Amino acid sequence: MSDYNAISDVGETLRKLLWDNIKDDSHVSPIIGSEDQITLSSPDESDKKLSLFLYQVTENAYLKNEELQSLNTKKLKYPPLTLSLFYLVTPHTQNMDSDHIILGKVMQIFHDNSILKGSILHENLVGDELRLILSPLSMEELNKIWSVMSKTKTYKLSVCYEVTPVAIDSMREREVKRVTERELEKYMIRVEKDD
Repeated sequence: MSDYNAISDVGETLRKLLWDNIKDDSHVSPIIGSEDQITLSSPDESDKKLSLFLYQVTENAYLKNEELQSLNTKKLKYPPLTLSLFYLVTPHTQNMDSDHIILGKVMQIFHDNSILKGSILHENLVGDELRLILSPLSMEELNKIWSVMSKTKTYKLSVCYEVTPVAIDSMREREVKRVTERELEKYMIRVEKDD
């Protein structure tokens, strides 16, 4: 069951997943340094080594028409709002070789953990199952994102990922009553015979 903290919890899940897989890697951990060097802010606003920037949130169209969920015999709960979150992953170490190493490591981690479930999930997400999907964008689309984000910096090496389905539970409930009796009406059908 996820509340409105689900979006924040996904970001923290990704940060922790990356650091847990980087901290013992003798080739990458010296470049990143600490978990604090992985940020959820825009790469344009940060002096950190790796940015996971949530640049777009959309409703998951495939899960939009779920049925009401039964809470008990007298209450139904409206289905959750189900989202897809899109992250721009950008290394910025001021060294192109290091950027390539970090980007390769991030992509390896996300590939090896493409289904997130269990204890890896942050707080409210436990019990959910999320998918990490490489979401390639054209150079034109990436340039548009960078031009909106930054007026001073040019495009930097980046890759995009989608995390879905992220559910935010509805607070709306509906009371229902059991059917105790049913009334049927009689209809008379007249059949005419041909002579």
